[in-house]
Amino acid sequence: MLQTTSKAGKDSFSISFDDQDGNLLSELSYDEASEIMGGFTVINNSGSTRGFYNFGQSVVPQQQVLQPGQSGNYNGEYILYNSSITQFKPALSQQLGATDTVSFTLQGDTVLAAKPLSTIGVFSLPLPI
Repeated sequence: MLQTTSKAGKDSFSISFDDQDGNLLSELSYDEASEIMGGFTVINNSGSTRGFYNFGQSVVPQQQVLQPGQSGNYNGEYILYNSSITQFKPALSQQLGATDTVSFTLQGDTVLAAKPLSTIGVFSLPLPI
């Protein structure tokens, strides 16, 4: 028989098989599968308070706020945020993987949500003319 254990905060999950039927495999139930979740980390390096929504295929949009220098872990695959500090310009992050870390940074009047260079390599932005 499949035995599962989990903590209240859904921050760990383990599966073990009884000795009697250790050779049998079965699909996880809905409750068991809901314990396994991905997500991403956001770091606010913009120097000001940043509000955004995290969401994904199975995660309804949830409003979040990060103070300067704070970070947090969120579920979903996308971030929707205001990309301008002077006017409302909504921007959507690229699709994020379960282990991705993104950072809000400030470039002039524009807020960028970018992955750290160490995880995606070197890139360049077009310069204004």
